Amino acid sequence: MKNTYKLILLLTIIFSSCKAQNAPLYQMNPDLPEGTHFKDLDNDLDNFEGTWKWQSNDSIITIVLQKKVDVYDSDYNQYEDYLIGEYKFTVGNNIIQDYLTRLNDNSLAGLDHYIAGNTILHKGQYPKCEDCTINQRQVFVYFTDPLYEYIHSSMVLRHKIENGIEKMKVVFYSYNSFVPPSTDSPLANRIPFGDYTFIKQ
Repeated sequence: MKNTYKLILLLTIIFSSCKAQNAPLYQMNPDLPEGTHFKDLDNDLDNFEGTWKWQSNDSIITIVLQKKVDVYDSDYNQYEDYLIGEYKFTVGNNIIQDYLTRLNDNSLAGLDHYIAGNTILHKGQYPKCEDCTINQRQVFVYFTDPLYEYIHSSMVLRHKIENGIEKMKVVFYSYNSFVPPSTDSPLANRIPFGDYTFIKQ
């Protein structure tokens, strides 16, 4: 009986030590052990789920975002909660880009989507949000224009409610220098860099 008790105690310790550790996204720490689950414990990503629309004259951008939990990253042997999305860009009656159906493709992993990311930014980080509260967080996501994948593009998303209207403020920019494949290669995406305000649909 005594040996049985020791065996149960030993197995409990082993299973407890092997249990995956949860850590918040906003404190993502590379020193944590492999197998760590980086979780959206404060639900920062939830604010951005849904369909968002920006319009200026006859130009319309539609973004659809979803939250995915426990997406496996084989490079680091860890799991992360992610914001993924796709977009559609029209000018007048012309569809310039439309990738919304890719959200239904279950073969695509987190960063395979043309909008994807989970980096939580605080008030003082670039791009600075002067009117954000000290605890208000923004989300950095990668953006891909498949024709110009060499352009290192990103969006910083900020959720806001103004006069009862749910909005997503977006700063769209190139986060790093890049080398065009040729001298006549475009230096910008088909959607221009800049600041946008999307309305929740």
